[in-house]
Amino acid sequence: MSNNINDWNEKQKGYLVVSVLCLIFGTYFFFKVISGSYAIEKSDLEVYKNLIISNAPKFKERKGKRSRKWIEFNCTDNQSTFEIASYDYSCVNDEEVINEIKTGDTISVAILKNELDDFNTQNTCEIHSLVKNDKEYLDLRCRNEEDTGGGKRIFLILFSIFILTAIVYALPKKPRLFDKVDPILLVGIGSIILAFIFNLITLEL
Repeated sequence: MSNNINDWNEKQKGYLVVSVLCLIFGTYFFFKVISGSYAIEKSDLEVYKNLIISNAPKFKERKGKRSRKWIEFNCTDNQSTFEIASYDYSCVNDEEVINEIKTGDTISVAILKNELDDFNTQNTCEIHSLVKNDKEYLDLRCRNEEDTGGGKRIFLILFSIFILTAIVYALPKKPRLFDKVDPILLVGIGSIILAFIFNLITLEL
C-alpha cells in the first residue's frame, strides 16, 4: 500500500513540473498575442519595386512530419528565391498567383526590414506583399489574424494543460479511475475540450 502511495507521489511531482512549464510558456505566448507581436505592420516592411519575374511562381509541397505548402519564384538580376510561406500562404489565392503572374512580368514585393539580409542572396527570401499592376495578391490583414490565432491556440492549450495537471497534482490520493484510464489520456482529451471552451469565451481576443 505504501509503495502505491509513494508511486503516486512521484507521479504527482511529474505533473507539477509539467504544470509549471505550461504556465511559463503559456504566459509567454499570451503576452505575445495581447501585445500584437504576431502582427506585421506596413511600417515593418521594405518595398522593392520593378522586379522582373525570371521563373514564374510554382506551388510547392512537402509532406511528412514537417509538412508545409508554399509558392516560390525568382526574379532577374537577383539571387533570392522569393517565397510565399506560412501564414501568408494560407491567405493567398494560389491559383491567381500562379495563373496571373508570368515570366517577364514586373512586380513589387515587400520584405520584413529585419530580414533584409536575405534579399539578393542565395537564401530563401519570404515576402509579405506581392503587387502586379496595382493588384495586391497577399492579404496582410488575413495573415496577421491567422498568425495571431495560431499563437492564441497555443497558449489556450498550454493553459488548459496547466489547469488539469495542477488539479491532478493537488489530488490528495490517487482516484480509482486512474487505475482504469491513464491520467495522461484524460489530461490530453480534457485539455483539448477546455481549450475549445476557452476559445469560444475569448473570441474577441
